[in-house]
Amino acid sequence: MSTGAVLAAAVPAAAQSAPGVRPVNYVWPVAGTVIDPFRPPSHPYGPGNRGLEIATQPGSFYRAAAEGVVSFAGPVGGRLHLTVTHPDGLRVSYSGVASIRIRRGARVRQGEVLGTTGDRLHVGVRRGEVYVDPAAVFGDDGSATVGHRRPAARLVPTGVSVYRLQLRWLHSGAGIAAL
Repeated sequence: MSTGAVLAAAVPAAAQSAPGVRPVNYVWPVAGTVIDPFRPPSHPYGPGNRGLEIATQPGSFYRAAAEGVVSFAGPVGGRLHLTVTHPDGLRVSYSGVASIRIRRGARVRQGEVLGTTGDRLHVGVRRGEVYVDPAAVFGDDGSATVGHRRPAARLVPTGVSVYRLQLRWLHSGAGIAAL
């Protein structure tokens, strides 16, 4: 991914819609605290966070950010994922969910319950192969309720532990010896 594509990803989705495509109004899919913000990678396989990690109450509902069609629903690598494709071409993915209540091919309305979360929800947004900052898409008009826009992301301490594996350490002699 070029630097230009990464920078373009920060522009709100409505401003990037193709001519003749009706803009879509997105809302936050879940109430919670952003514990890991969007950090676009410098190249396609580079480190970063290609979405937002949101701390949630286990069993909370996550909802469709906008109307669309479920293009994927199922397990990947032992975790459940769901992706909705929207009329403006954006794809919103909900990852690491506890349950999925809807099937691939289903049409969903904005705010419709898609399933339940565990203690966190990863939300990613893509236009084609370019990752877009979900906070730029979902907006921030001061409301904090699901089905409306949320305030700008604020990073605050939570009771949720965030673990990051340093692969350099794991692949070094010290990491292998520790295993």
